[in-house]
Amino acid sequence: MGIRDGESVVPCGPPQQQATFVMLALRRGHAVPLHEVVSGVWGDTAPDSAVMIVRTYVWRLRKLLTSAGCDPQVLARVGDGYRLAEEPLSVDAFEAEHLAADAARARGAEKYDECAMLLKEAVSLWRGEPLAGVPGPFADRQRSRLSELRLTLLEERFDLDLLLGRHAQSVPELTAFIQEQPLRERPYGFLMRALYAAGRQADALAVFGKAREVLAHELGLDPGPELRALHERILACAPDLVPAAAPVTAVAPAAHPQEAGTAAGQAGAADYARPAQLPADISDFSGRNEAVAELCRALTDPDRTALAVASVSGMGGIGKSTLALKVAHQVKGEFPDGQLYADLRGSGTDAADPGTILVSFLTALGVSRRKVPGSLEDRSRMFRTLLDDRRVLLLLDNARDAAQVRPLLPGAAHCAVVVTSRARLVGVPSGAHVRLAEFSTGEALSLVRRIVGESRIAPEEEAALALVVACACLPLAVRIVATRLSSRPGWTVAHLVARLADERRRLAELRADDLAVAAAFELGYHQLTDRQAMVFRSLASVAWPHIGLGAASAALGLDETEAEDLLEPLVDAALLESPAPGRYRYHDLVRDFARQLPPDGEGSAAAVERRLLDHLLEMAGEAFRWMVPGDPVHSTIAAGAVRPDGPRFTDLAEAREWVITEFDCALHTVQLLVRRWEAAEPGLLTQAADVLVALSSFGQDVPYAQMAIAAEALAETAALAGNHRAAGRAHFICGNAAIQETRLTRARTHAQRAAEFCRRAGDRAILQQAYNDLGVIAQFEQRYDDAAGFFDEALVLAREWGQRSGELITTLNAALARIRGRRAEEALPACEEALGALREMADQHGVAHALCVRGQALHELGRYQEALDGYRECLDVCATAGIPGQQAQAWYRCAETLRVMGDVDQALEAADRAVAYYRTVPGRDRDRGYALWTQARVSLGAGHHERALAQAGEALEVFTRTALPEAAQVRALIDGIRPAPV
Repeated sequence: MGIRDGESVVPCGPPQQQATFVMLALRRGHAVPLHEVVSGVWGDTAPDSAVMIVRTYVWRLRKLLTSAGCDPQVLARVGDGYRLAEEPLSVDAFEAEHLAADAARARGAEKYDECAMLLKEAVSLWRGEPLAGVPGPFADRQRSRLSELRLTLLEERFDLDLLLGRHAQSVPELTAFIQEQPLRERPYGFLMRALYAAGRQADALAVFGKAREVLAHELGLDPGPELRALHERILACAPDLVPAAAPVTAVAPAAHPQEAGTAAGQAGAADYARPAQLPADISDFSGRNEAVAELCRALTDPDRTALAVASVSGMGGIGKSTLALKVAHQVKGEFPDGQLYADLRGSGTDAADPGTILVSFLTALGVSRRKVPGSLEDRSRMFRTLLDDRRVLLLLDNARDAAQVRPLLPGAAHCAVVVTSRARLVGVPSGAHVRLAEFSTGEALSLVRRIVGESRIAPEEEAALALVVACACLPLAVRIVATRLSSRPGWTVAHLVARLADERRRLAELRADDLAVAAAFELGYHQLTDRQAMVFRSLASVAWPHIGLGAASAALGLDETEAEDLLEPLVDAALLESPAPGRYRYHDLVRDFARQLPPDGEGSAAAVERRLLDHLLEMAGEAFRWMVPGDPVHSTIAAGAVRPDGPRFTDLAEAREWVITEFDCALHTVQLLVRRWEAAEPGLLTQAADVLVALSSFGQDVPYAQMAIAAEALAETAALAGNHRAAGRAHFICGNAAIQETRLTRARTHAQRAAEFCRRAGDRAILQQAYNDLGVIAQFEQRYDDAAGFFDEALVLAREWGQRSGELITTLNAALARIRGRRAEEALPACEEALGALREMADQHGVAHALCVRGQALHELGRYQEALDGYRECLDVCATAGIPGQQAQAWYRCAETLRVMGDVDQALEAADRAVAYYRTVPGRDRDRGYALWTQARVSLGAGHHERALAQAGEALEVFTRTALPEAAQVRALIDGIRPAPV
């Protein structure tokens, strides 16, 4: 769901925002009242703040439309609702309906080619399920309507294809359609007519039998009268079932060329041979429906003017050969002069010689072996000549490269080729190319059920899901485990899952008869050069879930150009994947394979991890410098100052982007080090702690809770190793995360341990922050004098250390403690001083925090307008700098001031915005409780007693669960609320 801006598509935001846009887009030109939008988006489950949420969504949508080049008034407010005033044909759904109407008119005028073109264009507007993922009753209704429209258009196109005599060409697509929609009767009739007109009466009758079986099993019904009548007519060989425009003719082998000057003539083959070399079809083929349909269409396109080549690429074990064979069997009826097959062995070290393959093909076509020319070029020319007036299908499996394939290609447009390879064959013209990914879990489970049987899988659904996940949904691995289960009736699914749990043994378990996952990877691995193989082995332990080129080159000890030159061939060999430019990842089973290979020298795991950690620390330290400019903690990070030739971000946005992109890889590297700390160099635990400290400054941009899990393991390990500095820093991260989640007992424990370890290590920079956290905890617990004491200790350390930014933030925290302790007059001067200093430092996060604290001081002093002005400035700073958490806090503080000033409408809107944000962000319970508490007071002031009671009740639940003392105050508010007068 998105807005097209030229060639690009702009996403429409979160699901409910998409649902709002759908309602407005599909009722263009009409005013949609707010209550209808709320009903269409949420139905009977609309929240109390639904109206405010919709208004926020509309505001965001208007910005998106404006950025896409639309006039701001294209989404206008009309009365109590909104109207989207845009031409209907800019909406895909309207365009599809318009094309369908044009197609109906063209058919009525007997302009069948035009009708077919219009129907094809209409169907092409669907890109998967309509309105996928869009919630709400309105979207559900539209999804059903649009899905039915697509099916109807497809049926009309099939009907038209038969009218135009395209019987054989329609068979593959009709077959795929019936698999997708087995309960629609009309397509069964189309397929029966197509098969009969193509000379396949028995197959046509079998389709009727299949339809009767499916309808009886699923619905308990017999086929309808129209399908039964068609069955009787096919039994009677009714002549009108074959239109005059497409007479059924006997298919005979093409006459062999007899021209003396041709290579075929020189071959002197007297009799034509019709080869049928395809291996047996796969009876338990599962999934890949879209890929099958796409390849079949390319191979049977009646309008093609050049050789049809359909190619399939992907990693070993991904199912390329299986898919290609299935497609070849589906379309072979379109090639009456035979099928040729060759395994080109391109993934191994003994790739097939194309000249040898041509000898096999020529003799299969009837050429005497002694008449086969000696050179590759002459054999290729003879092959093309023989196939010039024949319709032959070729399946070239497991190709190495384009040079191996090109001599094997016919020249005739009425032939077709299916070719598989690990890398895409750029030098081979391809009408359709499919790069296979692993199965979806649904496809993988379907294959397991086909092989093992539903009766064994149904009682162990969860274990079956765990089984295919353990196989990383690689089709070959799934087939192997399913085969093993099938041949061992005494095994449960859970037993096999347990055998696969040990990653060191997993590949050994993924073997059955002559099938083995490791063997599929070995073929590609043995084609690598020594340096490529070293890279493949070296990065396997650290590239999780993926790794950037900069990090990979650092881990390898290479410059980026050299590293890229070694990594890209691994992508071409399908041993690595490249999900985005400059990023690389291993499939889970490929990683297992690589990690079992022997390490060597500088490529050893320990050396790679050490170099990568050095790089991550340097980059994270530079990012920290951008996030907290001037903070002397940067100088305490083990890397110290950035090298002159080291990393340089141009702005905070670039630093933030790096942190978000490399966060998972950095966390994984820390966890690797913790697991093998006894064998690591002593200083590496310190570096790991410093990486986490640097990343913690981006707490709103990364999953802080995940970092806290890694930090806790690091804290325990560092304590065991006697590394007090690393332990103190890791405990500080854990305490900070617990504060964000309002887990105060846990936060206090970690902060106290952080202070203890930091004192032992002489780490005054983090000791200052630990005292600050202890002050925050005391403040949350309403122990304001204790909080002020901790903040004062932190201030002393900050000033001694010259930690200006830490001093200012602690000053603000101390001021906040005094505000909460009803000493706002003492706090205000400190707020003013800190705000001025933070403005000079251009620390936007600090400025936003200072404005919010200063606003609270002004509010407590009764200077409400000044407080409101400060909050609004804070909101502007947050919007510009991208600080959503502080922005939401400013909204609910603003709402409280507006409430006191009597501006109930604006107070409601501000409180609703704050609550809406905190509902979407986990781990911010205290702020959510405050926002709800404020919202309840505002609702009460507006006379919405029931709403206020519900909001206060939710706030009470939050404060009670987090053991915050505000629970008593909220309970008093609830006790004071009375139902509205009747």
